[in-house]
Amino acid sequence: MLFSVVVPVYNVEKYIDECLNSIIKQVSDLKNEIEILLIDDGSTDESGKICDGYAEKYHEFIKVFHKKNEGLLATRRYGFRKSKGDYIINCDSDDKLEECMLESVKKIIDKYKYPDIIIYNFNTYDGKVKKIAYSDIFSKKHDCKIPKKAVFEEYMCGHSIVSMCGKIVKRKCIDIDLDYSKYEKLSTGEDTLQTLEFYTNADTFVYLNEPLYNYRCGSGMTAKFDKDYYFTFKKIFLEIKKKKDIWNLENFDKLFATKVLQTAGRAITQTRYNNWNSIKEQKMFLKSIKDDDLFESNCIYLRKIGNKLQIDHYILLGLLNLGFCDFIIILLRMKNLLS
Repeated sequence: MLFSVVVPVYNVEKYIDECLNSIIKQVSDLKNEIEILLIDDGSTDESGKICDGYAEKYHEFIKVFHKKNEGLLATRRYGFRKSKGDYIINCDSDDKLEECMLESVKKIIDKYKYPDIIIYNFNTYDGKVKKIAYSDIFSKKHDCKIPKKAVFEEYMCGHSIVSMCGKIVKRKCIDIDLDYSKYEKLSTGEDTLQTLEFYTNADTFVYLNEPLYNYRCGSGMTAKFDKDYYFTFKKIFLEIKKKKDIWNLENFDKLFATKVLQTAGRAITQTRYNNWNSIKEQKMFLKSIKDDDLFESNCIYLRKIGNKLQIDHYILLGLLNLGFCDFIIILLRMKNLLS
């Protein structure tokens, strides 16, 4: 079997039909080369029943698994364990595949003799309008091989190849039984964590310069405040740091600092969306990041990696490093007034 499409499902009765139909309409050309695994993560709406209906109608290639609610990370891993395909395709149940997706990646698999990972572009999607999120990430060519080093550098410095849904992965690159229980209720960063595993285990990479996936966007992380955002990512960064000797990149420390400070910059910016009880409370939160050992140790690279950071993040990080929390709060409140 060539493809296993893993679809985590949780309370998506509004979108699940569109998602599944975008996959099913591509199945006829693959015959017995595909399975669709619907992993119901304890949905409390009609999602589970809808999945059962699809499995009954398309029993030859759709399977449904119902499990207790454990979150997205555990649900994906459950799907991986149940999969049988040579390649894993991740599809979130409120998103959809492009009509040519499976055909396009199959051609690339044949052309490049079964590469370990194929990375492709994706669209953002609001239910009506699609807008390409990334293109020409590694090359302007339609498709090409990419060195592992280039993949690591993009993973560390950008956001274009982190998504679990922006790549297909050979099943042998996934440590199916790897214990992720300590990250069971991960609030953010699930894609970053698992992509770390995939890229480390893979040897051959191909870039397909086509948007093959439609990601349904909401308001996005930048318009929300998550008090655990930076410190959740810190746990993942410590896992990345363990790869330093394995990856053997000369510029690992600068790349790592880029990853840490990009996240810290976003965490600082997000504080403007919270309804703080007082300036003192907001200041204490900012100080918790400033006093963090990982933040502190990577700020020595701030000037060297400035071109990899958003300008506003670079300014805010510099101010935080100097301890000017009050000034940061004033700037963020001014930005709220002007926006």
